[in-house]
Amino acid sequence: MGTESISSEAEKDVRNCFTITRELTDVRCHLGEVNTELPKIWWDNIDHDCKDIKGSMPLFQPGWTPLHVASSCARKHCTRLLLAAGADPNIEDLEGRTPLDVAGYAFYYEKEIIEDDLVNVIKMLLKAGGTFNTMRSNTDKFNYMDTPLHTAVEIESLEAIQELLDAGVWVSCLNKAGETPLHVCVRRELEEHLQLLANYDYVNVNPLLAIVDVKDKNGHSVLQEAVETGWVTGVCTALEAGADVTSKAKDGETPIHSAAARGDINILNEILSVAKQRDALDYQNEGGETALYKAIIHGHVDCVAQILAEGASLNINLPGDLNVLHVAANYGHVDVLRILLGHNEAVTESLINKLTAGDRRGFSPLHFAVSNNHKECVELLLSKGADIRLRSSCSPHKLSTPLHIAAAKNYVDIAKIILSFDITTVHEVNGMGWFPLHTASHHGSRDVIALLLKEGADLSGYTEGPKKYRRTAIDMIINNLSKPTEFMEDIFDSYISSNGQDLQDHNCKVTVNYGILMPTVYEMEQMKVIEALLKTGNRNGQTRLLVHPLVESFLYLKWKALLPFFYTIICVYAIFLVSLTTFVTSVFFYKDTEEAMPAWLDVTIWGNIVYVSICLIVLQEILYMNVKSSRYFLQLETWVKFGSLAFSVILPYAVIVVQLNDAEWPRHVATVALLLSWLEMMFLLSRFPKWGYYVLMFGKVATNVIKILLTFVFLVIGFSFSFMIQFRSQKPFDGPWAALVKTIVMMTSEFDYTALFDEEHSKKLASSLIIVRVIFLVFLILAAIVLMNLLVGVAVNDINELKLLGNIRRLVKQVEFLGTLDTLVYNKVFTTILPRRVNQSLKRKRKVNSIILLNPGKSSWRYTKLLPSRIKDAIFNKAQIQKKQIDDEQGLLSFNKKLNDMHDILTSISEKKEAEPAPDLQICGDEDPKSKCKIDNLVSHLNELDTVIGDIKNQTTAQAEESKSSIAALNFKLDQLSSELRMTNMFLLALEKKLAK
Repeated sequence: MGTESISSEAEKDVRNCFTITRELTDVRCHLGEVNTELPKIWWDNIDHDCKDIKGSMPLFQPGWTPLHVASSCARKHCTRLLLAAGADPNIEDLEGRTPLDVAGYAFYYEKEIIEDDLVNVIKMLLKAGGTFNTMRSNTDKFNYMDTPLHTAVEIESLEAIQELLDAGVWVSCLNKAGETPLHVCVRRELEEHLQLLANYDYVNVNPLLAIVDVKDKNGHSVLQEAVETGWVTGVCTALEAGADVTSKAKDGETPIHSAAARGDINILNEILSVAKQRDALDYQNEGGETALYKAIIHGHVDCVAQILAEGASLNINLPGDLNVLHVAANYGHVDVLRILLGHNEAVTESLINKLTAGDRRGFSPLHFAVSNNHKECVELLLSKGADIRLRSSCSPHKLSTPLHIAAAKNYVDIAKIILSFDITTVHEVNGMGWFPLHTASHHGSRDVIALLLKEGADLSGYTEGPKKYRRTAIDMIINNLSKPTEFMEDIFDSYISSNGQDLQDHNCKVTVNYGILMPTVYEMEQMKVIEALLKTGNRNGQTRLLVHPLVESFLYLKWKALLPFFYTIICVYAIFLVSLTTFVTSVFFYKDTEEAMPAWLDVTIWGNIVYVSICLIVLQEILYMNVKSSRYFLQLETWVKFGSLAFSVILPYAVIVVQLNDAEWPRHVATVALLLSWLEMMFLLSRFPKWGYYVLMFGKVATNVIKILLTFVFLVIGFSFSFMIQFRSQKPFDGPWAALVKTIVMMTSEFDYTALFDEEHSKKLASSLIIVRVIFLVFLILAAIVLMNLLVGVAVNDINELKLLGNIRRLVKQVEFLGTLDTLVYNKVFTTILPRRVNQSLKRKRKVNSIILLNPGKSSWRYTKLLPSRIKDAIFNKAQIQKKQIDDEQGLLSFNKKLNDMHDILTSISEKKEAEPAPDLQICGDEDPKSKCKIDNLVSHLNELDTVIGDIKNQTTAQAEESKSSIAALNFKLDQLSSELRMTNMFLLALEKKLAK
């Protein structure tokens, strides 16, 4: 029916038909499955479901009567007529709801409900004796149903609420959203409605409980809901109505928790004014959190200060022994942390170094701040006395210090802060015996590695534990980082710098810092870092780091410092070599030539000199063995020296004591002894920087030649036997050994063709002369031409690379020798024997300064004059590259700053133009149209320029961020790949060992 009024006569006419219409008015609606299909002619060509008739029908509820429908739509005239026709106002639908229970229910199906109509419907149903089932206390069956009281609140009808309250409804019923009518008031911020519901004089109410303490499905009271909504008026209304501030929700939280989490200081003050009286400040929720913890977690500084001022306790811990400082540091709220630390110094002093339980990482507040990269919190905690060396619990972080945590996560700014407070923390170890540098190397933290090395971390430092599993930091870097050699080259480059002047400038100074190569204060360990580098092998080509200007110059200076001691070793060995050569010459030369021997060549005297020199060398070798241990016996030079000494010991005894002059074996012994002795002298001279790489180039070429000969040795053997058979075992092929030697000689172009095919041999070879010449021709092509050219080509295929390899091998040998010599020089025996003045003098001469200065414009400077020009040029080139990189970075920063300044200026101009009042512009335009046009054009151009500058700035920032992220991602992926390859290599080695067994 329409909304127009109906007359009392119409109602009277309906009542007169009561007996006829009564049965119709109480007919109930039965909804079943609708299976009607649409006719095919109604179908369209769109592929979707067009048969959902049930969903398109008016939505009726099972068991509804016409009165239910009229009541749900708030149709007052229909309701009036239905009641007049005898409709029963207390018939229940299938869910047990009467027409009064569904009054205004259509509101939840997006139907408009008019307030006056709803009030009239409720009044008529109540007047007709209608009852309700859903709005009663303790009716769990009817919970989660939308009631007329909820609807009255939703449409903000005070009169409807009043009518229902007067009818005795209860306000604890929940709608489908799990809200009571009071919670709906809070959600919609309806002050008068909330006051009416909260302050109504209900019948049969527990006087100890306030009406506003009813709870929604989550257990939240009205006060707590108002707090979480941030509605101050609702909070005040609930408190005035006697709301309980200690009422707990299902998660154990009270309104105090919600107020602290919300962060509204006005609401919190209202709550605290009551909570303090109830001693409820330290109530804990199910997670053990108090209101103070809630305010800390959400970073509400004012709330934290207010709660502390009201007397909240700092000594309450969360599960896992977390205290307030742990939580504040973990979330990085530095202002909150500052308030906590300044509130009660005696309490915070006892909390600042507390560790959490193992299942909560076993961290102190400082560990939490470091782990989450909260720089300001770290600075604050350290300034307040946090223990910078405090270790975490054993599990899971292995007794790590804060610096270990920063190193593992590559937080370089955090590491800088820690080191600025105490630089000695670089030498702290964790539970695994790892220094921070080991941790950074293991996790591939490149930035922290560079920082720790700058601050004195030791690349040669070993981890603690069994010797078999001990590893140096440089070993971890080489095996855990992607492209480790390039990384270490960049690190070494950073230790060569200039004062910003051009190399041609007279005032230019280049600083070379050797701190990374000798980080410890002990002089005798100056070679440890380079020795540790060599122990890592050469899988990643890391031995080429030896030719880096920083390392090579250090080795040269160290060589110069220890050169007098090397000269002493050369002199001792030279005495042995000269005495041995003189002794052999005096024994065999004059015997073979039968000439008179001079008196000064007395065999006995020179034999004794040989023995004395051998004793000196043996003493030196014993010290060598003590220093080098097992590595000493793995070198060719060691066995050459042992061989020369052993044969030299036998020779004088055989000649002088036993007098075996007529035997031949002493001659052989002398031959081998002399050859090995002079070979050892060549090895010693190879230590000199200017000569060494030639000797090692010779060794490299010799190795290549031997490899090729061994590869093609079967070809040579085949030709040698062929020649022996064809020449009837006649000279020079009169046996297998002679044939092999002659064939190898022929490979050097000594064919002796005329002698091989002379008249005498031709007669003997008459029957096979053609075959012999064919074999000789094949030999000439394959062996003499192809094989020999292959030997030369492969042996010296790239002379520059060969020089580089020779130089690297020289430096490797030099490192080994200098390391041993350095240890020998610093031996306690020498220190004890030599006088103090001599020791002090040697100490000054044998150490290398950690920092040297070079002046390219002053060749007379000490180090400029001392270093070879090749090394100096390399150092200057590195310094120039470093200067260029710094200039480029500063230029980029300056450019970005200018762009930002231009953007800010243009933005401020644009804002000023926009802020000018429109009438003034209009007046100006009226007076001078040309001036207005110029201003508009200027503003337009400025806006365009502002847009362009903004785009450039955004593109620059985006490109910088993209490059950083892509490089970081690439490094991370490469580190992962390196780790996987290392694990695969270990597995293959283990498998190989098992197969060998």
